[in-house]
Amino acid sequence: MQCQVCYENKNSSYKCPKCHIKYCSVTCFQKHKSSELCVENNIQVKPIVEVPITQTQLPIELGDDEECDHLSTEILERIGQSNEVLELLKNRHLRTMIKSLDCSLYPADDMQKAMVEPIFVQFVDQLLAIVENKDKQ
Repeated sequence: MQCQVCYENKNSSYKCPKCHIKYCSVTCFQKHKSSELCVENNIQVKPIVEVPITQTQLPIELGDDEECDHLSTEILERIGQSNEVLELLKNRHLRTMIKSLDCSLYPADDMQKAMVEPIFVQFVDQLLAIVENKDKQ
């Protein structure tokens, strides 16, 4: 199994005691543990319950000049059909980071922290490639 921290070593014989991602060395473990994205993986799946947004995070106010930050249905469909994106989303550590960001009270700060993780950077780069390619199709 490939190391889920450095993504270079294919011999990952260790697991994080908190979140159970695989890593290959003490260096990778220390990098992962210091990233603050390591969360305990004892979450039980419960039925979906609608929770008002005020209980999870504050709404982000978009100014008039930020309307272009919304993605079209066509781009969202391309993201959903991207084999590269779907392959990246198989990574449990990446999915945990995305879920943490989704319910974060401080999304900008937490996004900066996530951007030090190679798998998250790779995911964002893939999304940006799809979004920026919209004029070429």
